[in-house]
Amino acid sequence: MERVLIVSANMGQGHNATARVLESGVRERWPGATIEWIDLLDLLGPGMAPLLRRLYVANVETTPWLYEFFYRAIWRLPWFAAVSRWVVGQWCGRRLARSVARFAPELVLSTYPMATAGLAWLRRSGRLSAPIGAWVPDFAPHPFWVYRSVDLTMVMHEIAVRQALESCPAARVAVSVPPVRAEFRPGDRAAARQRLGLPPDKFVVVISCGSLGFGAVEAAALELLDADPAVRPVAICGRNEALAERLRAWGEPRLCVVGWTDEPESYVLASDVLVTNNGGVTAMEALACGRPVLIHRAIAAHGKASAEVMAAAGFTLRSEKDGELAAVVRSLIAEPARLKTMVENAIRHGETAVPIVTALESLVEGPHNGATRRLRPEDALFVHAATREVPQQAGAVLLFDPKPDGSPVTLADAEYLVSATPGLHTRLLPGTGLWRPKWQEARARTAADVLDHVETGPDADLETSVTEAMDEFFSVAVTPEHPVRARLVTGIEGGQGALLVALHHAASDGIAVIAALVGRTRGKTVLAPPSPDRRFSLRDNVFSAVRRREAGELARGMWALAKAGPASQVRWETRIDGPQRHFARAHLHAPDVRAAARRIGVPTTDLVLALVAEALHRELGERAPARMRVLIPMSIRDTGTIRQPGNHTGAASVDLPTGAMPLPDRIRQTRELLAAQVGRGAPKAGHAVVRVLGIFPPWLHHRLARLVYRGTWFSALASVLPGARSLVVLNGARVRTVYPVLSLAPGVPVAIGVMTWADRFTVCVTVPVEQAARGDRLAGGVVEAFSRVPR
Repeated sequence: MERVLIVSANMGQGHNATARVLESGVRERWPGATIEWIDLLDLLGPGMAPLLRRLYVANVETTPWLYEFFYRAIWRLPWFAAVSRWVVGQWCGRRLARSVARFAPELVLSTYPMATAGLAWLRRSGRLSAPIGAWVPDFAPHPFWVYRSVDLTMVMHEIAVRQALESCPAARVAVSVPPVRAEFRPGDRAAARQRLGLPPDKFVVVISCGSLGFGAVEAAALELLDADPAVRPVAICGRNEALAERLRAWGEPRLCVVGWTDEPESYVLASDVLVTNNGGVTAMEALACGRPVLIHRAIAAHGKASAEVMAAAGFTLRSEKDGELAAVVRSLIAEPARLKTMVENAIRHGETAVPIVTALESLVEGPHNGATRRLRPEDALFVHAATREVPQQAGAVLLFDPKPDGSPVTLADAEYLVSATPGLHTRLLPGTGLWRPKWQEARARTAADVLDHVETGPDADLETSVTEAMDEFFSVAVTPEHPVRARLVTGIEGGQGALLVALHHAASDGIAVIAALVGRTRGKTVLAPPSPDRRFSLRDNVFSAVRRREAGELARGMWALAKAGPASQVRWETRIDGPQRHFARAHLHAPDVRAAARRIGVPTTDLVLALVAEALHRELGERAPARMRVLIPMSIRDTGTIRQPGNHTGAASVDLPTGAMPLPDRIRQTRELLAAQVGRGAPKAGHAVVRVLGIFPPWLHHRLARLVYRGTWFSALASVLPGARSLVVLNGARVRTVYPVLSLAPGVPVAIGVMTWADRFTVCVTVPVEQAARGDRLAGGVVEAFSRVPR
């Protein structure tokens, strides 16, 4: 490492103090490095530095309500935060550009939020490729601190990590030790008091509100003097000479008044507690020395926010009203065990957080913040449609026979297979009202990171073990941070095993999942993600149909969708109150199904869907409508997308015949209704509609996606997926059966997946866990219906 750039700001001393600590860390790790400092405020134009400092002090002391208003706005109004960050980023980035280009740093470190915004803008605009690290010298990071384009953001506590990710889910965030000078460490209190001339047997409280010395210092001193005769307040006024003069004019012998001092660590070591008004560097210096912090009348905005974080972490006690500070101090004098607990919390934090040098090494060695790509509208649909009660995740369950030597499938075998799952090496960024959902490259994620192993009892049978495992595993939704989960179940009698794989539906449709897993068993390469999606345009996505001579089909499909209208409501008598699910399974003998379809003269898909319609009729009984609207996803993949992740499906909304009728009539009507929808181009039209939604702003895209993918338009989901017809073997273990796992849609409590696999048609019915019996009846009803197909 030869050239390191540190960007700070002379806004108080906290930012510069942090920068000096980072400089020491760089010199310790790379002694020969050339380090250059930039004070961002000096680059913003003539008079801007003193103006910004005056505005900050005025906001804190005179118009705190205005400061609070702005702080709340950047948290509560995403559009306001985005616009503000963009404006500040451009302004500061352009001012930094020349200095950055001249110095050509190999590492850039920031300790000031506006500087971080500018550096992030330089990275996004391609003008800065060096690793960027930001240290937040405050316990409460706000949206101006955290950016996806910054490679590492260091905060002061795990609670702050969650807050940082709330403002920018794509950021890489970790917990740093307090960035304070080495002199701030636990030490001898008695020796420090003797050196400073403080009484050895009194309760010494240091009041320090940063280098500017603003806040309720005088009010705090008065309360401490009245709290208890044993209390000895020490007021450190920093550069606020007027404050020091006012306090000295009191003539109070118990009050020690200190102006600017070059050894603040001695006063902290001499104290029992420190009183301040925010969670900045002053508070961190106290914690680094193992001294508890009392936050009295926290300054507006970030001061109050940091006080909340520190209180939640057990580092501080807060006081706001008159008399509260005195009461807190009296309680600590009376309860030394409570004070000891706060001391232990402070010391423990310093022992568990990441040291500065270690964080610098991690920043340089990477991995750096991964690249992102915008989700295609077809994939984003499932991000927008997902809710807590109805998460959108697809999946598969693979059942393995034992290997020829009788041994079961191993964890290493499962890891090899799971490594091909689409979405494994990414994280999902759900987006906001202003920004579209994106995928971000994950940092060195492997199959082992998402795969767990469950060993069942020696007497466990396959059916019970798999049913219990499915219900428990798939009832826990994948998360944007980890869009893929997997579980291997072994120990089943006879050496059998099961692999359960779940992934966010935005990552892929069922066809790609099966293709990836089957391809992996046959040695094919892992599916590559699609190239970054270009901005949606009607020319690329709708008018391309004209070039393919499909304009007429598309128009007919659009008309069919338009005139279909809302679905007739089915009285399912159930709501989807949570993500817990039950999965009922069954299977048919594939050669018999194909033979029956040939004998009747219908495609096997149509016959299977007719069996589904029959099962729905039997389940609903007298309440069964004459027609039930069922959404049937259909692949529109071609040779260019056959092995590509993502959702490449259209959908036909078919009014399946579910009224009372003979089974042969149901099969015939299903064939006619499905042929009419497909013949009119409904699947491609549905796909085009989903694509068109992508032209709208993100907030409107979100609302429209939720509007079209819900129970208003269909009452059940059914999908017939192509699987593997030939034998599939994983390292000697035959994959005997695979069941497709479908997710529900909002307001749609039944989803039925059917898939061809070797000599079977597998059936998997998804229902809310409260409707487990219904799911079992529907799965069994498909098998029973086939038994009545004319021979």
